[in-house]
Amino acid sequence: MNVIPIESKQIGYVEYDIERSCMIAHFTTGEVRVYPVSWEEYSVLCASSNKYDCFVRMTGGHTVRPAPDLSYRRGADRT
Repeated sequence: MNVIPIESKQIGYVEYDIERSCMIAHFTTGEVRVYPVSWEEYSVLCASSNKYDCFVRMTGGHTVRPAPDLSYRRGADRT
């Protein structure tokens, strides 16, 4: 997964899940939202000089999907 920080008080970071073709946004509150975006759209976000504004523009028209189970990753982080 490709992880990038978002300079925002609300959003900690986003990552792209290639297998599911979605962007996963991790909010500072602990909430996780999944947005169906293409790799090309995500690449625009990665290259943007203002990632927060780009994120808001990208996600404004997308339907949020349920967050995937990320518990397998938390277990891997404990090593």
